[in-house]
Amino acid sequence: MTRKRDAAVMLAAVIGAAVLSGCGGSTPAANSLPDGQYTGQSEADSDGSYGVVNFTVSSGAVTAASFVVYDQDGTPHDESYGLGSDGKPVDETFYQRAQNAIAAEKQYVAEFEESGDQEQVEQVAGASLSYRQFQAAVEDAIANASQ
Repeated sequence: MTRKRDAAVMLAAVIGAAVLSGCGGSTPAANSLPDGQYTGQSEADSDGSYGVVNFTVSSGAVTAASFVVYDQDGTPHDESYGLGSDGKPVDETFYQRAQNAIAAEKQYVAEFEESGDQEQVEQVAGASLSYRQFQAAVEDAIANASQ
């Protein structure tokens, strides 16, 4: 009976390790790509917004990068996002949240340029949607590079 229990525990440990490791290979770091310029786009979220990343790899480093989130209609999320035609916030709470997300997106780009590895970019509280879009866009760029 002990052998069966030991075998069951061992099997559970192996399955658990496979689940925790994701079973598949992880996406390679962006800085491992050949020198060149890369572009990727995330899938649209339920609200239609999507992210686009552009980056350059040179000698094993990400030397330039940009990331912008767009509304479904193509409006970029930038410093004027959430402002009315009069240049004032339409909704102060929304405007502040939007600007905080834009600041986080800039932080994602800075960390990405510093490390060259998208997995080393840390998520900022309050900007999880932007983080997911950033990661998905980089993965798309890497996938496009291998085609």
